[in-house]
Amino acid sequence: MPQFNNTPYIYTHLFCEENIWKLIEALYTNQFAKPIDVLFVLNRTSSVALYGQRQSEKLKPVIWDYHVILTAQKRETLMVFDFDSRCNFPVQINEYFNKTFPTEIQLSATYQPRIKSINAEYYLKHFYSDRKHMLGVIDKSQFPDYKIIKPDKNLVRLSLEQCRNLNAIIPTSKIQSPCNYLKMMTSQIL
Repeated sequence: MPQFNNTPYIYTHLFCEENIWKLIEALYTNQFAKPIDVLFVLNRTSSVALYGQRQSEKLKPVIWDYHVILTAQKRETLMVFDFDSRCNFPVQINEYFNKTFPTEIQLSATYQPRIKSINAEYYLKHFYSDRKHMLGVIDKSQFPDYKIIKPDKNLVRLSLEQCRNLNAIIPTSKIQSPCNYLKMMTSQIL
């Protein structure tokens, strides 16, 4: 598969939910791949372990409060887009899940990841971020330099808080383990 260049896409450190929104917008425009699901990787303790991230030591996980990635389809291939991964951009879904959520490593319940999948088209149309979760955490000069993402005024807003809340009900959303999400997606494409 030809390598995809992520440099023309908008990326702001610590704003993965907005980076993925901007990426979906671009993929619908350039039609490189068809966006499927936005995946919020999270858990109830806000301390999820992900391996193979650029900010982690080579064989150790990074602990995020949450992380956001995208699954998409290019022809018959399922791919994952993760700006913060050491994997290729994009990478085939099996390779990404094997490197990011290795099943041979037993994590304590505190760090076990859950996947909250949200239909990419729904996310693109409804997502809203007021960026308040980063106020006082980083300097405003580190915020994205584009306007706040918000849906058309006639649409229901999907807030970052709803996306991060495992109990919030979102149309098209499912919560499952990484292993179960991978099985579901690979069975649909076969």
